[in-house]
Amino acid sequence: MGKVAFITGGNGITGGAITEYLAQNTTSEQWGKIIVTSRSPFQSAVQDPRITFVALDFSESVSTLAPKMAAHCSEVTHAYFSSTSWALQQAAPRLENVTLQTGGKHYNVHLGPVPSPCREEDPRRAASADNFYFPQEDYLVAAQKGQRWAWNVVRPEAIVGWTVKPNGMSSAMTFALYFLVCKELGTEAAMPTNQLYWEGYDDVSSAQLIADLTIFVSTHPRCANEAFNVTNGDYFEWRYMWPRLAAYFGAAASSDQKFSKPRPEEGQVQLDRSLAEWAKGKREVWDRICDKANLPDAKATFESGTWAFQDWVFQRTWSATLSINKARRFGWTGHIDTYQCFVETFQKFKDLGQIPP
Repeated sequence: MGKVAFITGGNGITGGAITEYLAQNTTSEQWGKIIVTSRSPFQSAVQDPRITFVALDFSESVSTLAPKMAAHCSEVTHAYFSSTSWALQQAAPRLENVTLQTGGKHYNVHLGPVPSPCREEDPRRAASADNFYFPQEDYLVAAQKGQRWAWNVVRPEAIVGWTVKPNGMSSAMTFALYFLVCKELGTEAAMPTNQLYWEGYDDVSSAQLIADLTIFVSTHPRCANEAFNVTNGDYFEWRYMWPRLAAYFGAAASSDQKFSKPRPEEGQVQLDRSLAEWAKGKREVWDRICDKANLPDAKATFESGTWAFQDWVFQRTWSATLSINKARRFGWTGHIDTYQCFVETFQKFKDLGQIPP
């Protein structure tokens, strides 16, 4: 029958990308079934007879979940967790691999300067607050001891992707909303950050590449029981990327952006301006844009802008990138130009009617 996938977080950016990847890039001989889970009704842009949706709430206890999953998961060979639950062990006797997605926060990149690029073999760094990824990985590794299945952990950077229903954790959507409103108002689309982040180097992770690496490592025995970083494979400076993204939408931004606050010290947090403050009162401008484009359903997209979260990211005064050399050593060759990654994502927002064409 082929392999059987079990994908949690099916309505999320990466869970949806893994589902789409399998539907578009594999045959029924390779993957016989694709079981997708989520708490809310499944929404996808792909149609495939192999896809089966199962509504599950992973906040429930393992003892409650296991019986619900047993009827659907007895044939599962590969599990992909963009959310967390371990009830599958009791429901999938054919299990061959469990892959957990965590992220760059594993390296504490969100807390302060770290050696960059971060590598999988780097020792864990103590944090002022517990890193929630550590117990997830530790549990997975411990659960695998003595079992026939293997584990993998995939660690992306900031994820660039889309969902059928606008997702509240998409930086690309936040950027699109910001640029389009600035264009409508005729104001400069300055990047709300600080001088050090503006001048530093960064990287991001395409949801489609995350899916590609996830399937690669989980189906190649040489990758068994290993963690892998995943990014687009290039680095960029925001002072050059930001104006290019703004220009795509016809908004004005310059690589010579001026800052009003003094240059901060590395390790501090600083915003020259706040997206969350900027967004107040802008909903009526967004509604006007949608009315002009005769796209009333897109008005609700504004609620998916992650203004405060983006402030939290852009206030950093340090660069933190991830090395993908390990994935390369194991044979993975995935790559996408980051500007193209953003453009393809913006186009997908348009195709889905989430923003005006």
